[in-house]
Amino acid sequence: MNEKITNSDLFQSIFESSLAGLIVVDQNGFVLTANKSAEQMFGYVEGELLQQDIHLIIPDWKINALAAEMNEIVVGPNQFYGREKNGVKFPIDIRIVPTVLKGQSLKVIYCKRADNPVFESDRKFRTLVTNVAGIVYSCSIAKPWSMEFISEASKTISGYAPDQFYGNSKLNWGNLIHPEDLPQVESELDRAVMEKGSYQLRYRIITSKKEIKWIWEHGSCIMDENNIPYRREGFMQDYTELKTAEHALVMEKKLLRQYMDTSPSMFLVINKDHTVQLVNKRTSEILGIEQDAILNKNWFKEFIPKRKQNQLIQLFESIFEDKLDLPNFHENPIVAKGGQEHLIQWSNAALRNGNNEIIAVVSSGLDITETKLTQETLKIRNRALEAVGNGIIIVDAQHPDLPIIYSNKAFTRITGYGADEVLGRNCRFLQNGDRNQPEIAFMSKAIGHGSSCRVLIRNYSKDGILFWNDLFITPLYDQDQKLTHFIGVLNDVTEIQDAKRKLEEYAQVLEDKVEERTREVQTTVEKLVSTNLNLEDQMIETQRAQRKANLSRALFTAIAHNFPNGVIMVFNSDYELVYVEGEEMDRINIKKSDFEGIPIDDIPVFSKIQIKKIKSDIRKTLRGGNISFEVDFHDQCYAVNSTPLYSDEKKIMWALFVYNNVTEQKEVQHKLERTIMVEKELNELKSRFITIASHEFRTPLSAILSSAILIGKQNEPGKEDRRMKHVSRIRTNVRDLVVILNDFLSLSKLEEGKVSVKPQFFELIQFLKMLVDEMEPNKKEGQDIVLKYSQPSISVCLDPKLLNHIIINLLSNAIKYSMEGQIIGLEVDANDKELFIHVKDQGIGIPKANQKKLFERFYRAENATNFQGTGLGLNIVKQYTGLLSGTVGFKSKLGKGSTFSLKLPININEYEKDSIN
Repeated sequence: MNEKITNSDLFQSIFESSLAGLIVVDQNGFVLTANKSAEQMFGYVEGELLQQDIHLIIPDWKINALAAEMNEIVVGPNQFYGREKNGVKFPIDIRIVPTVLKGQSLKVIYCKRADNPVFESDRKFRTLVTNVAGIVYSCSIAKPWSMEFISEASKTISGYAPDQFYGNSKLNWGNLIHPEDLPQVESELDRAVMEKGSYQLRYRIITSKKEIKWIWEHGSCIMDENNIPYRREGFMQDYTELKTAEHALVMEKKLLRQYMDTSPSMFLVINKDHTVQLVNKRTSEILGIEQDAILNKNWFKEFIPKRKQNQLIQLFESIFEDKLDLPNFHENPIVAKGGQEHLIQWSNAALRNGNNEIIAVVSSGLDITETKLTQETLKIRNRALEAVGNGIIIVDAQHPDLPIIYSNKAFTRITGYGADEVLGRNCRFLQNGDRNQPEIAFMSKAIGHGSSCRVLIRNYSKDGILFWNDLFITPLYDQDQKLTHFIGVLNDVTEIQDAKRKLEEYAQVLEDKVEERTREVQTTVEKLVSTNLNLEDQMIETQRAQRKANLSRALFTAIAHNFPNGVIMVFNSDYELVYVEGEEMDRINIKKSDFEGIPIDDIPVFSKIQIKKIKSDIRKTLRGGNISFEVDFHDQCYAVNSTPLYSDEKKIMWALFVYNNVTEQKEVQHKLERTIMVEKELNELKSRFITIASHEFRTPLSAILSSAILIGKQNEPGKEDRRMKHVSRIRTNVRDLVVILNDFLSLSKLEEGKVSVKPQFFELIQFLKMLVDEMEPNKKEGQDIVLKYSQPSISVCLDPKLLNHIIINLLSNAIKYSMEGQIIGLEVDANDKELFIHVKDQGIGIPKANQKKLFERFYRAENATNFQGTGLGLNIVKQYTGLLSGTVGFKSKLGKGSTFSLKLPININEYEKDSIN
C-alpha cells in the first residue's frame, strides 16, 4: 500500500526537479539550501554551496540597489551577473521573493542563465536610454496615460524616479501637466490618435519640487495587429532654459521699443538704398507723419531739403563704405509736414551683419531749432547790452572788497579804462584820491545796507580828466534773499554840470548889472533868470526820469534773463501769464513766445490740480501775502517764493512768482542725513562690540584662573581625576576664547574686504564626516550628531575653508542651545546644480519677535543671553554664504528647536559663469 504524499514531500520534489536554479538565503546573505539546477549552473557539487556567502556566486548582490534592499519581490530591470566556481562571469535572469519562516527573514532566489544576444541587446538599449538627454517613454493610449516604461531622465527633469510611475494609480504624467496647458495637450493627443499619426507638444509641467518646467514632446501612436492605436511611444526634452531665453529676448525687444518710443530723441534706421527701415514715435511727432507712412520711404528725397540732399547722401555713402570713424555728429534741417523745417543735431552708428559689413545706419537726433533761436536771442541781447549808451558795471557783493566782474563798452568810452584793466578792482579808483565827497559816504552806507541809491559824484578818467558821474546802484539778491551782486549804471553829466556852472556865473554878472539899473529892469531880469532856471530844472528832471526808466528796464532785463537755475513768472489779476524769463525755461520746455499773455487755464504744461493750486497762490499774493513752498515738477524740486508787485499808484497789480531749482541741494541734504545715520549706527556697533567682547572674554578667563588655582591646591597624589577635570575645563574655555577671537578676526577681514573665495573640487560627504568628528569634544553629555545624505558621494566645487566655518558655526550653535541627550541632525541633498544642507536641533528655539534681526551683527535673541556668545556667528555665516553665491535661512519654534538651511551651487565657477551670461 502506497504511503500518503505530504506537502513537504511534494514541495521537496518540486524544489529538486525545477529546471530553474532555486536558492534560499538568510537575512545575513548566507545560503541555507540550493537545488541541483543552481549547483550545476554555478559549477558546484551537491552540498558545496551550503553556508556560503551569496556574493560568492552573485557578486552584484550589494552593488545592485534593488537586490540590496531585499524587502520586496524584485524582478530586474537591472541585470545581474553570476560567477561560476572557476571565476567566469555570465548574465542571469533573477527573481527575488522575500518570506518569513519561524520568525526568520528569508529570501528565495529563482535564477537561470540569460540569453546572451537578448542580454546584449537589452544592455545596449539601456545604455542608450540612460545616456540620452531627454526622457524615452512608452505609455497607454488612454488617459491618464499610465507609463509602461519611462527612462531614468524622468528623475532629473520631473523629480520623480521611473519606479514611482509603475503601478501607481495616483501618479502619472498627466498629473504633472500644468492645468492651463492640459486642455491643449488632450486635444492634440486626441487628434493624433484619431489620425493614427505622430504629434509634437510644448507644455509646462509642475515638478516634485513645485518648479515650473517647459517640455518639448515628440511621439507617435503604436498600432496593434488590427491597426488600432493601443500605445504611445516618444521622447520628451526639458527646454526651460531655451524658453526662458526666448522670453527674455522678447522682453528685451519690447523694452527697447518702449525706450525708443518714449525717448525725446529721434531714432531711425536707414538702409543702403536710403529707405527708412525703422522709426520711433518722436520722429513721427516732429515730422507730423504717421510711422507707417515714413517706413520704406527714401529719407533724403522725402524729408531733406533739396539744397542739403547731395551733401548728406555723400556723408552716408562714406559711412556705408566704412570710411568714417563713428560716431560722428552733424546738423542738418529736415522737412516736416506742411514744409516746416526743423534743425536736427544727429549722431550716427553703423549696423553690421555677421560678416562685419555695414548694412544700415542708426541715426539718433535732437531737435535744436528752439535752442538755436534761443542762442541767437541771447547773442542779440548781449550785443544790445554792449551797445547801450550808459556805462554798466557789475560787482561781486559776496567779496568784502566788492571787485568788478563785468563792464561794458560804454564804461570804457566814459572812463577810458578797458575791461581787462578794471576786472577785480574796487570802484574807488575812479575818485583818484578825491574821497572827501559827502556823496561817497551816502553811497557806502546804502551799499552796507544792501539797498539801492543814486548819487552825483566826481570821477576821473584814465588820463586824469574830471567828469561828473550820475551813478545809480541796484542790489541783486538770489532765491534765498542773499545779496550777491550790485549793478552800477554810469552817466557822464559833465556837460550839464558845466552848463549849470556857466549859467550861475552869468547870473552873477547880470545881478551886478541889475544893481546899476532901474528897479523895472531889475524886475525884468529876475523874471528872465527865474524862467531860465525853471526850464533848466524841468529839462534836468526830464533827463533824469528818462535815465531812470532806461536803467530800470535794463536792470530788470538783466536780472530776469540771467536768473540762474530758475524761472520768474508774473501773473495779473485775470490769471494771465504776462511775463516769463529764466535759465530753467529750456529744461522744462517753456517757450517765452508761446506762454506770455495766455491765461493759466490754457497752459498745457500744468495739470488741472496744479492750475487750481497756482490760482489759489495768485489770489493770496494779490491780497498782499508772501508765499514760500516747494513743488515737484518734471522730476525736479523747486523752491517757490511769491511777492506782490505795485503800480505807481501803490496798488497791487501783479503777482511775482520765483521758481528756483533746488534738486541738487535736496540730494545733498538726503546724502548728509544718510551719512549721519550710518555714523550713528557705526558708533552703536562699536559700543556693543566693546561690551560684548569684555563680557565674553571675562567669563572664560575667570574660569581658567579659578581652575588653575584649584589645580595648584590639588597637586598631591590621589587627586588626579579632580586635576584632569579642571584641565578639561581650562581646555574648553581656551577653545571658546579661540572661537570668539576667530569670529572677531573673520568680521575684521570681511569689513576690510580681505576675504576671497578660493574654490576647489572635493568630496562633500567625507568632508562633513570629518567635521562631525571634529565636533565630538564640543558635544554635551548624551548628545549625538546624525549625518544623513541622499547620495553616497557628492562632488562639489566650493571654498572648503569658508564652508568649514559655516558648518562648524551652525553645529556649534545647535550643540550650545540643545539640552543633554538630544539629537542634532545634519542633512544633505543635491541635484545637478544646487546643494542643500540642513542643521536641525531640538533646543530652545528662537522667539518670533527676534527672528527678523537674527543675522545682524552683535544681535542675540532674548532667550540666549544666558549662553556664551558674541552675536557675530550668524552674521559671518550669512556673509560667507553670500560669498559662495548661496543663501541661508531658518525655521524655528520656541521651545521645540530650529532648522538652519543652506542653499549653495554645486559648482561655484559654473554658477558665476551662468550669472555673467
